[in-house]
Amino acid sequence: MTTEHPNALAYRNTADAFRSADVGALAALVAIDVVWHVPGTHSMAGELRGRDQLIAWLSRVKAKGFWLTEHDVFGNDEHVCALSTMGARRSGVDVQTRVVSVFHYRDGQQLERWFYPEDPAAWDQIFGE
Repeated sequence: MTTEHPNALAYRNTADAFRSADVGALAALVAIDVVWHVPGTHSMAGELRGRDQLIAWLSRVKAKGFWLTEHDVFGNDEHVCALSTMGARRSGVDVQTRVVSVFHYRDGQQLERWFYPEDPAAWDQIFGE
């Protein structure tokens, strides 16, 4: 039996904390100086810097009907890769795309995240108005 790397487990715990809106758990799992690189042409695209900015951004995303499911997560002492499907369901929008996310981890905390969506148009709709 293979044991999941602790950083992959930390990512899974972070995704679960997001889904359950557990801000305390999120704060413990991401570094205070975390950086997320969010692609796209939508109003929520750009570089998020710091835990407070990220948590505020995540609450905005949740209000847009955002959801995610993981297909596979694997990691090592510095990096995690998550293969996911992400989407949004709200009035007039029901869209999804597959996404590869690459993370940098240190001491069990997420330091940085890059998103690579398969369908950029669907990605922009997920975060659109």
